[in-house]
Amino acid sequence: MKKIIQILLLSLVSTFVFSQTNNAHKYADSLRLVLSQTTNDTIKEATLANLSGYYMESIVDSSLFFIGQAMSIAKKLNQPFWLANSLLGKSYALSRKGNLPLAFKLANEALSIVQDEANEKNAFIPGTDRFAGKPHEYRLNILAGAYHILGNEMIDQEKAINYYEDEISISNEIGADTRLVNSNMNIGHIFQEQGKLDSALIYSLRGLYYAEKTGYKSYEGYILRDIGNNYLQRKQIDSARYYFRYSIEVNKQQNNLSDLGRDYIALANLYKTTRHPDSSLYYARAAFNLNNSLNAAGSVATSTLAISDAYKMLGNTDSAYAYLSISKKLSDSLSKDYQEKLIQYQNINFDEQQRLEKEAQQNKDTKTKITTIALFGGIILLSVLAFVFYRNNYQKQKANKVLEKTLTDLKSTQTQLIQSEKMASLGELTAGIAHEIQNPLNFVNNFSEVNRELITEMREEIAKGNYDEVNALAKDVEDNSEKINHHGKRAGDIVKGMLQHSQKSTGQKEPTNINALADEYLRLSYHGLRAKDKSFNAEMITDLDATIGNINIIPQDIGRVLLNLYNNAFYACIERSRSAVNQQISENSISYNPTVSVTTKKSENSVLITVSDNGNGIPKNIVDKIFQPFFTTKPTGSGTGLGLSLSYDIVKAHGGEIKVEGKEGEGSEFIIHLPIG
Repeated sequence: MKKIIQILLLSLVSTFVFSQTNNAHKYADSLRLVLSQTTNDTIKEATLANLSGYYMESIVDSSLFFIGQAMSIAKKLNQPFWLANSLLGKSYALSRKGNLPLAFKLANEALSIVQDEANEKNAFIPGTDRFAGKPHEYRLNILAGAYHILGNEMIDQEKAINYYEDEISISNEIGADTRLVNSNMNIGHIFQEQGKLDSALIYSLRGLYYAEKTGYKSYEGYILRDIGNNYLQRKQIDSARYYFRYSIEVNKQQNNLSDLGRDYIALANLYKTTRHPDSSLYYARAAFNLNNSLNAAGSVATSTLAISDAYKMLGNTDSAYAYLSISKKLSDSLSKDYQEKLIQYQNINFDEQQRLEKEAQQNKDTKTKITTIALFGGIILLSVLAFVFYRNNYQKQKANKVLEKTLTDLKSTQTQLIQSEKMASLGELTAGIAHEIQNPLNFVNNFSEVNRELITEMREEIAKGNYDEVNALAKDVEDNSEKINHHGKRAGDIVKGMLQHSQKSTGQKEPTNINALADEYLRLSYHGLRAKDKSFNAEMITDLDATIGNINIIPQDIGRVLLNLYNNAFYACIERSRSAVNQQISENSISYNPTVSVTTKKSENSVLITVSDNGNGIPKNIVDKIFQPFFTTKPTGSGTGLGLSLSYDIVKAHGGEIKVEGKEGEGSEFIIHLPIG
């Protein structure tokens, strides 16, 4: 029984995949529980390695602590491949802390272990591992990992790409698709830094494809941010913003705090590019606070520079200079430390080359053999060069074929991603639209059926010669045809209106009837909720100022803002309605009447739009957080916390403002100020 329990525990550890982190904290707690209860060294080593991986992107020191313990057990059990894995994990963690010299040394130690095929004989592979019974493939998988880590630590970008290509070649050979995520991601990032945007996008999308295919999503946010930066360099702002926000959502779910800080910087730079200093300052501050809490000096320097740029755009030169000074001091300190470690790294690299040459020299049997080798060295060198040229040419041709196929696949994937992006904002409208268009269609169907019956009766009366009755029936058919025409046009108008709202925003303002827009989205929101829950009913009240006329706005964007506010208002009513029903059952109290209202009013050079509800209201302690990204009062899985944040950005982009008022238990009120011009 004890053996069975140990196997089950090992299975739990082996099946843990940190990329699927919707419940990442629960997984970490499960790993700690396994660690505290097992006495089996094999399970301990695997659990410690997984804990190290969990903390790798958030708390690097914790990651180093756990991987150090895993290394000790690997040495104790005389498992060289486990040791190699631990060395690579520690190397990666150290490189994240900026200790490139030691990281490079450990990666080379791991490489020497996995290059030795003799180590396959002593390899213990758990039965739950996909390489169980396949020591050769097991070794190649770790070798691919060594190439990946060395690629990460290469200063020379071309050498780094070569390491990643070697990793891709091995991964394709053994079917290790998860490794194709990071290798393609990193090649894409290098091409991005080199300004090769088309190649960068191909590799980044390829990495994203394998992340979706395999479920390995630890670096999904990193890839999404690279794609966003790619579109930003192309001046495709909407697409860039979409991928940056998508990356924020992913990294928030995965608790990847260091990468989340980079997302905030990316958005700060985007709003700097679009000349929106308030938004740029908001995200730069968010990045500064997060990076400062992580004690990430390099990221703090970048954050302070972004804050300085935002203050400069706002005309606040004192604050701009203050933050610029902080950024420069941090950058100078980091640069000095980097130069020192770079020299150490170069010395280690030189020592490594000398060590290899010395070993080669000691392996010569006699001085005569050395002389012979020298005589034939030129011939061998020429042969090797010829072989290298041939091999490079062959690999280039092979790579071109693979790239052509990959490009075709990725273009298809990219098309699907773009289509998904276009359809995302229409999702919440679908149910409401269906309800709106169903009514006129029902009328058309019903009157058509009646006309068919009337025509049958008309033929019978014609056969009887009863023309008075024929004329009466003909009049009924004519009246019904007019009704069919009326409701058909009504359905057409609804479709036409929806097509206009489904078009991609051009970013250009146009004269828009704000009253019609507010009324239309109120009905669509209500019908959408009714389609999901037919038991829900609410009263809708409109008080629209007819003197407003048309105002210059981007209708699709303001429509999204209104839809978010309406959905939240109805949601608040639903929640209070449920609690009211429970209260009625227990206390037999008076019933609650859910109500959502919208009013518009012209005020000098602006228009006020007020959306209010009589739901549960907003507690005072969270009012200041209501417009922050990812803040939500809804249960986990019921909301992203981005709706009000996006609404805030849209209103600010229109030169307006949005605020919230209300009392807890009495309802809430959102007020939008939009300039008329």
